[in-house]
Amino acid sequence: MVEHYSNKIQNVIQKELFNAKQSIKIVVAWFTNDLLFQPLVLKQQAGVKVEIILNRDEINDSDDNNIDFCELINVGGVVRWNETKQLMHDKFCVIDDSIVIYGSYNWTNKAEYNEESIAVSRNESETIKFYLDKFRKLAEKYPAVISSSPNLKITSTNPSDSATPIDILTLEKERSKQPYIWRECKCVKFSPYNALSFYDKIEVVSLALTKDIFIAKMKGSYYFIQPLKWTPYNDVEFSEYIRNDQMVEGTIWLKVAMKWGLYVPAIRKFAFEPICDEIKNCNGNIAFRIGIKWGMVDKYNHIILDCKYDNIFYLGKGVYRLRCDGIDSIIKESDIHS
Repeated sequence: MVEHYSNKIQNVIQKELFNAKQSIKIVVAWFTNDLLFQPLVLKQQAGVKVEIILNRDEINDSDDNNIDFCELINVGGVVRWNETKQLMHDKFCVIDDSIVIYGSYNWTNKAEYNEESIAVSRNESETIKFYLDKFRKLAEKYPAVISSSPNLKITSTNPSDSATPIDILTLEKERSKQPYIWRECKCVKFSPYNALSFYDKIEVVSLALTKDIFIAKMKGSYYFIQPLKWTPYNDVEFSEYIRNDQMVEGTIWLKVAMKWGLYVPAIRKFAFEPICDEIKNCNGNIAFRIGIKWGMVDKYNHIILDCKYDNIFYLGKGVYRLRCDGIDSIIKESDIHS
């Protein structure tokens, strides 16, 4: 079966990406649309193998491109660059080796407003074989590398770090009997900041499982600082922070470069990289949005609702309203944990 689309192509692709169960293979000349990139990071974290092949040129590898491809690399995805002089102009995606998306549409912000079209082929054996063979040949031609390009803001982890991903569960496994396990994520590291001499404000925040932490504000940015020395100690600059008083863990949500992530001050690492566009408190649980889809974590920082809903609302008395594909459903918190 083949479906054709010429409107709201971004939404069509997003829906197919979020439905992926095993693998996503992408070959696209140009990729600048972060709303199509962030679902790939999420799916890779959920265990779906994600691979991308694209050109290294002034479009993809530019300061104007807000996508940081190392976000995908840092969670186990594969990025392959065409660094040859031969233009790679293919534009297709194979999902679960059974669905193929192909057409004129590049995965860019501009393409969403162009006259474009795509086809979505489902279980068409000849089409699947053709594009899988094409992907294999390109993957052999362009080896996977971790770029040192200036626009790749998040650096790769050290071998010792990548060999031991963070598992939030270990911080409270003796107390929590719940079966929900936070997805393992590798540490995100940032470029170090110089010592700061003066601050506009210093706040003290108390978190479970850790001593009080000191947060300094300077010119609209926040930093964790060391008492007595009064210098930043973990190289993380953030613009906002939210501490959920009902959280069991000693964690805090930070907004880094316009994205929210979950940080563990006790070990000075991110448990959940800053990829969330929005978060909100839902009766002690935290709902988070990546792109246009919402998911939710509980007070133990375990994901209890996958990121696939159009919105999540707390109605009171332990009842939630979930919206998916324009349809609302009601669910009790006890049912979420069952």
